[in-house]
Amino acid sequence: MTEKENEDLGKTKLDHALSYIVIASMKFLEFTSILFLPLLIVQQTVLYGVNHPDQVVSLLVVLMLIISAYGYKLFREWRNK
Repeated sequence: MTEKENEDLGKTKLDHALSYIVIASMKFLEFTSILFLPLLIVQQTVLYGVNHPDQVVSLLVVLMLIISAYGYKLFREWRNK
């Protein structure tokens, strides 16, 4: 480790250990937020769709069209490489 990295983590072994624990916790929270945010959006859409199915179905059709068009564009670019 460089001297600057040691300075950022603290001067004692306890500071280093606590710094590594905090860094690992931040990485875990980042991973779980990436994993669970889409699931939360799906859950809220389903809950809203129970009471307003006509709005949710039309929204999902529009999203499907947009995602399909984007996927087709990506596939064309990938195939032309």
